[in-house]
Amino acid sequence: MNEIYVFNTAKLAVKSIISTASVYPKPGLVTPIDESPLDGTDFPCLLDGAMSLLQCFVNCASAGADTESMKPVDVFSILRSPGRIGSNDALCATRGRLAMKGHVLCMGLLCAAAGRLLAQKRILTPGALMLTASSFAEGLTARELWPLTDNTGGKVLSPGERAYITYGLEGCRGEAEHGYARTMKAAEALRRLEATQGQLNFRERVTHALLEVMSENQDTSLAAHGGISELMRVQEEAREAVSAGGMLTTEGLDAVFAMDKNLRSRGASPTGSSVVMSCALFVRELGSMRLTRSGYDE
Repeated sequence: MNEIYVFNTAKLAVKSIISTASVYPKPGLVTPIDESPLDGTDFPCLLDGAMSLLQCFVNCASAGADTESMKPVDVFSILRSPGRIGSNDALCATRGRLAMKGHVLCMGLLCAAAGRLLAQKRILTPGALMLTASSFAEGLTARELWPLTDNTGGKVLSPGERAYITYGLEGCRGEAEHGYARTMKAAEALRRLEATQGQLNFRERVTHALLEVMSENQDTSLAAHGGISELMRVQEEAREAVSAGGMLTTEGLDAVFAMDKNLRSRGASPTGSSVVMSCALFVRELGSMRLTRSGYDE
């Protein structure tokens, strides 16, 4: 397996997380000038967490390539170790603030898919990446979420697990297992905006696409911390911002800032949507990387 390709794949995964974090405005999310309204996480902390995942994504891409002949569903058990180490690395880098489990799961599977596809000499299209990554996660929700009950026996549940027990929301596990449907829509929204809204810069395209994600994403962070009513409220506010024009009109931009103000006043942070957007940037950009003798170069 080409080690430079593996490194460049992992580097792009980290870059995609940082690029999403760098966008402003992002209602209820960390930006270079805004902290998380949920826990006060700031931009430098998020950068530290993202950078700490580089080795995790290198290991995932390598594992995907090294297991090219294995059944996809059997690969997931091999990815557990780098994923667990990656979350621990993020916790250490952020002094216990962020485990970044959603990014580790969804992006780690995509990195593994990239490695597998290259080893099989297949074309790295966004669709192929997401379907391959999804094949690794077959049966994941049944194994990890279905057995959960209110009687945890002292186990501390993650926000995603609490949201599943209370509302049946599958979160990042469901996104991965069911074909990265919202990631696909976000990637398509970015492509559409690039093709039809040439006046928008990168930041504006990502914000607008993120609003579309928020309008329908079943964000477990919102549900776990604010209940299903908060999730539905954020979805409706995002739909209203998009209907007003989003980043395409002055009225829409006003609606985006109003939504941001409202979410921050309520302590609502749709972190699941930021995971989806990071993955969408990754699958969009990986397909455009150029293969050389020494690996993929941007």
